[in-house]
Amino acid sequence: MLTGTRRHEILKTLELKQQVTIPELAEQFSVSHMTIRRDLDLLQSEGKIQRFHGGAVKIKRFMGAKYDQRANENKAEKTAIAREAVKHIQDGMSIILDAGTTVAAMVDELERFKGLKIITRDLHTALLLSNEERFRSFDVYCTGGRVSKWAYSLDGIYAEKMIGSLTVDAAFLTCEAISHAKGAMAWSPVLVGARQTTMSAAGQNILLVDSTKFRYNSLAIFAGLDEFDEIVTDDRLDEDEADVYRKAGYPLTVVPVE
Repeated sequence: MLTGTRRHEILKTLELKQQVTIPELAEQFSVSHMTIRRDLDLLQSEGKIQRFHGGAVKIKRFMGAKYDQRANENKAEKTAIAREAVKHIQDGMSIILDAGTTVAAMVDELERFKGLKIITRDLHTALLLSNEERFRSFDVYCTGGRVSKWAYSLDGIYAEKMIGSLTVDAAFLTCEAISHAKGAMAWSPVLVGARQTTMSAAGQNILLVDSTKFRYNSLAIFAGLDEFDEIVTDDRLDEDEADVYRKAGYPLTVVPVE
């Protein structure tokens, strides 16, 4: 069987099974484990699969989900990521918090700080930060823009104009999918402008992404991974997959989940 044909058949197998191991693929195609590893490495580099120790899973396209559903998923992972993220923050800093449930998990970790100036286009995050008792010393700003009813975010040209008029110390961003080959991806081109403008406004850009996002592909690329000062994920990410990012030189930090 030709190499290209075998790789095509591997993808067809993944469509049916969602997950495969190297030994079963080697037996299926009557080739060595090393040959299958090379096939999987190439398919991963093309953003078609995600490797794990001893096998691979199919990359799925992110189709979107309502905020309340996403907020209840991977809570422990998001909390661990948030605790790592706030290590970039000091009293009195100005920061941008992207829209998304992973970034929103930072809110509880911000109570220890004083005098922060926070800009966000996430309505849920802005509402939490408006609590006078918890965040009395904060100045909180919410952008304008089109309201996304399923995501509780503000998007579009008015959000971009406000963010583009600012200079902040750090920005904390999220994404709907991530690939070492393609970069950080959003579910819609509507989000690209706001996230790129956010990154241009910030002295530091930190990407917060739970490990499930490494299993997805999505429509719109908004940044290469080398544009981030740190990429924070949780230790549910397979170690072999994490090594791919590290060897590529990307600033990946993997945090333990309690």
